[in-house]
Amino acid sequence: MKRVVAMLLAGVMVLGLAACGSGGEETTEPAAEETTEEAAETEETAEEAPAEETADADSGDSYTIGVLFKTLSSPYWQLMQEGLEEQVAALDNVTIEIFGAESEEDLTGQLNLMENMITSGKYDALCVAPITPTNLISGVVMANEANIPVVNIDEKFDMDALAEAGGYVVGYATSDNVAVGEMAADEIMKQFPDGAGVCIVEGIAGATSGELRRDGCRDALEAAEGYEILDVQPGDWDRQTALDVATNMINKYGDELDAIFTANDTMAKGVLQAMINTGREDIFLVSTDADTEVQEGIAAGQLIAVVQDPGGIAFSCVEQAVEALESGNYGSVDEQPEDVLIPATVYTQDNIAELMGTE
Repeated sequence: MKRVVAMLLAGVMVLGLAACGSGGEETTEPAAEETTEEAAETEETAEEAPAEETADADSGDSYTIGVLFKTLSSPYWQLMQEGLEEQVAALDNVTIEIFGAESEEDLTGQLNLMENMITSGKYDALCVAPITPTNLISGVVMANEANIPVVNIDEKFDMDALAEAGGYVVGYATSDNVAVGEMAADEIMKQFPDGAGVCIVEGIAGATSGELRRDGCRDALEAAEGYEILDVQPGDWDRQTALDVATNMINKYGDELDAIFTANDTMAKGVLQAMINTGREDIFLVSTDADTEVQEGIAAGQLIAVVQDPGGIAFSCVEQAVEALESGNYGSVDEQPEDVLIPATVYTQDNIAELMGTE
């Protein structure tokens, strides 16, 4: 495969406290072709390269991989980007370019980005995190037809729907999302050993990762004596939506409500604000993940979090893409890849200094 020199594209923005999860950023479209100036520069570089480096390029062991996240305007995906870039920098045969939709509601925009990445002809493989289990299915089919292997990041495709459309992926990595929910339930049970009333705020309805976290927490609590799931509502991965949902929960269940579990930290910040607004800061709040703002809340004793390794998830996907390219096994509609599960860690006021780097 050709040697491609690419710049890492990242559209990281800092979220405003009052608009986390709802605001987007301008998304950079992948270029369909090099400009004349870039082509000349590439040609000049190739002429100056030592003979040995040229041979390496001809051997097919240098790869450019396109990475498509749900968005680059969310702390979780920003952490994934940073962690991935850091780990890929240690590889001398892999270049990545990273893109993301304007928000986690921009289903069509994300698909358009994927289609542009495919038609650009720049990428040997793609690693993609669909916003929903189905919104990128046609993009995967398009990549398959172009003989570009696809690895699934974090949010799992609806594999039955994907196969029905004639599409397939060659790899998949995520957190053990059921275990994430179970770990949250364990923390609730430690806090309330005699039982508790619990509400769960999941992500967008139908999103696999949020549903698995929800199910892991709910099933673990229901299997234990004395714990009641009072309510489960979608928070759409959005801070304001979660604030509204949590406010309703607090007002509805009153003193019956002892703990709330949220499927990501953006929603946890909305729930925490609802607790403050209603004077219910005694509610035991367990989040998933911990951006800087949530880390500060953990340090202050306002909540705890089950924290994933987003950089590790994305890097595993890049490794699987390289493996596919080197083996020539790009997958098929008749086989599904095994899930690669990256472990999570519980952070509380006792150990949050480790994550914050202040110990």
